[in-house]
Amino acid sequence: MSYIPNKDTELVQWGNNFADKVALYASKWNIDAVVVTALATIAASFASWVAITDSAERNTLNVSDKNVARKEFERQIRALVNFQLKNPVITDTQRLELGLPVHDVKPTPILPPTEVPVLEIELLGPRRLSFVFFSPDSESKAKPYGVNGAVIVYGVLDTPTTSQDDLPHSVLATRTPHTLEFAAAERGKTVYYAICWQNEKGQRGPFSEVGSSIVP
Repeated sequence: MSYIPNKDTELVQWGNNFADKVALYASKWNIDAVVVTALATIAASFASWVAITDSAERNTLNVSDKNVARKEFERQIRALVNFQLKNPVITDTQRLELGLPVHDVKPTPILPPTEVPVLEIELLGPRRLSFVFFSPDSESKAKPYGVNGAVIVYGVLDTPTTSQDDLPHSVLATRTPHTLEFAAAERGKTVYYAICWQNEKGQRGPFSEVGSSIVP
């Protein structure tokens, strides 16, 4: 999302503040006086055209002039932000004064998952089961932050089990749903399964309880 407001009236207010702060700190930031003057001039020009196009004088020609002024105003703003108004030249506090976002220089640490994913099983046809998994706290199917996918452990067993350690097969599903296909000889038998999240470092979270389904 751009830091420059979409609405003209909001850009007038935001831009005037931006131009005022640039003028205030220009010497400290080593911004040439010519640049400061040009920014103040285009800010005033854009504000004037916005006022005209919001009045009874609005017509196709002055709307076009307003759009040209806006384009030049945005160009000057971006030139300053992209080439001069960067840390350590300016502080985070000064970025906020300018109306600019403050970027987090410290990445959010990726910790081992702590929640158990919700798992739903759907029958897709002969020998095929669909594993639909998602976070219990999410309204969408998005994975939690830092999670690479879900580890599904499973096995077609003759004896029931409640331990994921008894399940011989494992797959990392990076997208939901994930489809498992079984051998023809396994149709009608019981497949047992459990699931957990795995983060980008390969660390696993807690497993779900072991569930079961008949191989269609």
